[in-house]
Amino acid sequence: MDKSEYLIIIPAYNEEQNIGSVLKEIRKQENNFDVLVVDDGSGDRTREIVEAAGERLIILPFNLGYGGALQTGYKYASIMGYKYVIQLDADGQHNPESITEIIEKLKTGLYDIVIGSRFLSTQSFSVSVFKRIAIRMFRYIIKISTGVKITDPTSGLQGLSQRAFTYYSLQGNYPEDYPDTDTLIYMILSNYRVTEIPADMRHRNFGRSMHGGIKAVYYLIKMLVSILVVLLRDKARVEVDRGWMSK
Repeated sequence: MDKSEYLIIIPAYNEEQNIGSVLKEIRKQENNFDVLVVDDGSGDRTREIVEAAGERLIILPFNLGYGGALQTGYKYASIMGYKYVIQLDADGQHNPESITEIIEKLKTGLYDIVIGSRFLSTQSFSVSVFKRIAIRMFRYIIKISTGVKITDPTSGLQGLSQRAFTYYSLQGNYPEDYPDTDTLIYMILSNYRVTEIPADMRHRNFGRSMHGGIKAVYYLIKMLVSILVVLLRDKARVEVDRGWMSK
């Protein structure tokens, strides 16, 4: 089959109840793009459903985590020479109709990362009190540390330029578990250009969120520590640059 310039990456872990409908919705869109599902060590029928749909599939031998599955997709995109990547989740929460607008933004050449924001959409989307507090905190940290306003820093619906996903594909450049606010801050401070578009989000019909229960507390603590590390590293880099410039 002919290769497109665009690759849609879908990390999937035990999503047999959702992945089929997600793939069907994607194929209803008018754009010409390739689809890659990264099966992150699922123990259900996820891979069989993807194979039956005739889409590209990478099967990981064990569960690497959300970030690890995405990075596998980035490596594939880099090796295969794709120009743009659009990533969305396998649980059906991301509306594939947003793909076209993300592609149009990327094609302008003005942005490296395009985020689909549920908070810019005219459609209401409810989140838990805990997550709303966390998102507001992350927004504030991004704003004071980078000067850039991001309304939905935890969105998994993103488009990436070749420059961005090639960087992510390299060993050690992408977290295996929760790539999120810390990664965005690092990319912005490294002069990658980030913007948002309005995107309608839906609640998942089946399965559980990876940030549910006690995992939500772990996620918040881990993210705050990781953000601190990113900011300290950037401060150290700035000091080194100043030292070289003063010589």
